[in-house]
Amino acid sequence: MVIILKKLKIPYLNIRWKLVSTYLIIILVVLLVLSAFLLNTLYSYLFNQRKVDVLTDTNIIASIVSEDFTIDYINQKLPQMPLEKNARAIVVDTESVVLYDSYNETSMIGKTFINTSITNALLTNGKNSSNAYKDNGSWFIDATVPVIKNSQTVGAVYLIVSGDSTESIILHIQNSLVLLGALILLFVGIFSTSIAGVLTFPIERFTKFINNMPKDSLQHVQINSHDEIGQLALAFNNLIDRMAELEEKRRTFVSNASHELKTPLSIIKLLSDSLIQTENPDPEFIKEFLSDMNKEVERLTRIIEKLLDMTQMDSSQSSMQFVHTDIRELTLEVYDKLMPLAKNKNITLSLNQPDDEVILPIERDTLTEAIYNIADNSIKYTESGGQVDISVSRDLGSVYIAITDTGIGIPKEEVQKIFDRFYRVDKARARETGGTGLGLSIALDAVKLHNGHIEVKSEEEEGSRFTIALPYAEELTPMQTP
Repeated sequence: MVIILKKLKIPYLNIRWKLVSTYLIIILVVLLVLSAFLLNTLYSYLFNQRKVDVLTDTNIIASIVSEDFTIDYINQKLPQMPLEKNARAIVVDTESVVLYDSYNETSMIGKTFINTSITNALLTNGKNSSNAYKDNGSWFIDATVPVIKNSQTVGAVYLIVSGDSTESIILHIQNSLVLLGALILLFVGIFSTSIAGVLTFPIERFTKFINNMPKDSLQHVQINSHDEIGQLALAFNNLIDRMAELEEKRRTFVSNASHELKTPLSIIKLLSDSLIQTENPDPEFIKEFLSDMNKEVERLTRIIEKLLDMTQMDSSQSSMQFVHTDIRELTLEVYDKLMPLAKNKNITLSLNQPDDEVILPIERDTLTEAIYNIADNSIKYTESGGQVDISVSRDLGSVYIAITDTGIGIPKEEVQKIFDRFYRVDKARARETGGTGLGLSIALDAVKLHNGHIEVKSEEEEGSRFTIALPYAEELTPMQTP
């Protein structure tokens, strides 16, 4: 039915009518199969019963004429037989010559009646037979019984009756089934329309709610059910929550990015305006201003580079190449890069690694940057004379890269925020050290790409410990982040 409606080019067929069409098609198919089976069974039963009845009547006639198989006796007894209307009884001798014919209009008395069933009955040990057949659009039932006298076949009785009455019964039942089927389809159509309306109402309400939702306001849909529709509504509400969270992060990110980019630009603008407005500036004065402007340009460049790194990391997850690499090589590389910075701040930088290889499938550049950003951050926030330690360890399930410092520490209420983009615990120190507020965020994204996580333990004025945990027992593939 759905296919037929589609062929009729109906522009829109909603789920309610699809459900109704499905119910009607199923019921129609079931009714057709049951009706065909019932009619076929009824046909076989009624005609078999009629054949038994006709054969019984034929046996009675054969029994009567077998008492005295003479024309006079037959003509005396058979007219008294209560045959049904339109029935025709014929009695033949062993030569198939008709001795009696109850049908007077075209009587075959004295003629030879050739019939297969009669021929078979006249044979030695002839048997009874009964058949139902259709001729010129009408049904007939005939039966043939041999007449046996003194253990000898002396003739045969042939009885034929109309089967139209039986067919009429079947046609009447068939018409009744058609009417009943139509009523059932009508009832199912009305009932299924109501049921489909109840089932699709939450969907229609859901769709209407989404279509009417303001573009600038994400709202939850209220559907109190525990079926698939309820699960869909719950999934939609969860999606709305994630979208709202992402939108809030986007707004915060844009606001912070705008602020971070605006600050060095404002300073550059202020310095350049001051330089322009100063008449006959001293060369040292110009050099100082240009030096300050250069620092702000470098700071602006660092911010832009970090933003590009984050964008590149977000867009290249599926194309990352994971190669089995010794983690000790990464930590040694970071150690060598940061040693000059540590010495410059009079900070002791140490590296502790196991003697055995620690092989993991990793994306080298991203994981190296993650380790570098955390260690660099530890050095920046550790006072002169402090200590920063990088260590590698593993157990049966994970590899751990720990960066421990004796720096200023992080307040407990700030620990959950340090991985937010542009977030700084100490904004003044961050500007002094040239920080962008993106390093830890990039580090966390890189670790998540390796199906890992970062644990942070910190006490104010005592230091912090960042532990990168990477799964060791399974092959790593990039994690899909929302």
